[in-house]
Amino acid sequence: MSHRIRLVAIALFVAAPLTAQSRSPAYIITRLGVDTVAIERYTRSKEKLEGDLVLRYPRVRTFHYIGELTPDGQFKSMSTTMRRANDAPGGQPALLVSSTFADSVAGFTVLRNGQPDTAMAPARLIYHGAAAPTLFTEPPAYGPYEQLLAAAHLGRDSVAYTLVGPARGPASELILRRRGADSVAFTSTFFPGWIEVAKVDSRGEILGIDSRATTVKTTAQRVPSLAFDNIISGWAAAEKAKGGMMGQMSPPDTTKASVGGANISVAYSRPLKRGRVIFGEVVPWNQVWRTGANAATVFTTDKDLVIGGAAVPAGKYTLWTLPTPSGAKLIINSETGQWGTDYHSDKDFTRVDLTSRRVSPAVEQFVIGVDPQGSGGVLRFAWDDREYSVPFTVKQP
Repeated sequence: MSHRIRLVAIALFVAAPLTAQSRSPAYIITRLGVDTVAIERYTRSKEKLEGDLVLRYPRVRTFHYIGELTPDGQFKSMSTTMRRANDAPGGQPALLVSSTFADSVAGFTVLRNGQPDTAMAPARLIYHGAAAPTLFTEPPAYGPYEQLLAAAHLGRDSVAYTLVGPARGPASELILRRRGADSVAFTSTFFPGWIEVAKVDSRGEILGIDSRATTVKTTAQRVPSLAFDNIISGWAAAEKAKGGMMGQMSPPDTTKASVGGANISVAYSRPLKRGRVIFGEVVPWNQVWRTGANAATVFTTDKDLVIGGAAVPAGKYTLWTLPTPSGAKLIINSETGQWGTDYHSDKDFTRVDLTSRRVSPAVEQFVIGVDPQGSGGVLRFAWDDREYSVPFTVKQP
């Protein structure tokens, strides 16, 4: 494509969102690997954005949102009602959030089961620029993304919105950045390195979202139609059959073992393969990985150990992994209690080499094992087609 044609294509795309409005519902399916984890339905007009985001995990929840718009397409208010799929009909919604945005001041009203919740959000928040309303769900609602894109008049530059939602703490930004005539990147200062890439058509409507570079790891696709209510009913029935919870996408677990007089435990979360290529894609090469999911993986020993030749005193640590195409290192870090994205190398206690081997069949769900062996044991990590291990011994007094 020549430079002139590329500029014309971008110019047409920039102009399109000024008049692009949904005449019929848009449907979005969000998947984690091969599993559908969320569905969304929304409509847009010049005055209003209205939609439903349904999350499957850990409980089936429907977020019904209504955004009132200014003449130039910015949000002036947003109300969101969250209901659980198996709640008794006619009762108070589990969560109701009403937000208004005017003159760089956001006002909030939060009701939980019909009662005011002042702990969840401040009554008012000062912000700068235009507002991007959010409930901080994972995955997010993409109807508001499309409305923000329509109002941004995005050319070859970037446009920043302030993420405004029911959460305390400093406000962060959602930044829209042109990647090409049919591609826009959404990045957030809330999570450094966060990037979602949207494929868009000539009218500025979102065709898909690739969030695999984020910690959410999902992909979303616009589809022409969807048996929306039937899917919700099916998920609700499945949840009820499981006792009222669909469960975590990466459930927590704890491995415990007594080895050579030492009591050892590893508390971690267990993501599933879900049809994905794990090492080199979901877990990138040459980047520190949390060795699981969600909160940082915690290793506890009540006796001094020697792990991979390194002396590790009794205590509590977090475990991190640095995988490469040719091998991997285990990082034992002295900081504990943090989320799995909050790795600080200055807190590293030691790093040791891991032995790597291919396994078949592939391991569907990530697992950590502590296997007694001789006067010590072996710490193992297995997922997909790889197993990493390191020997340890109990240090004698």
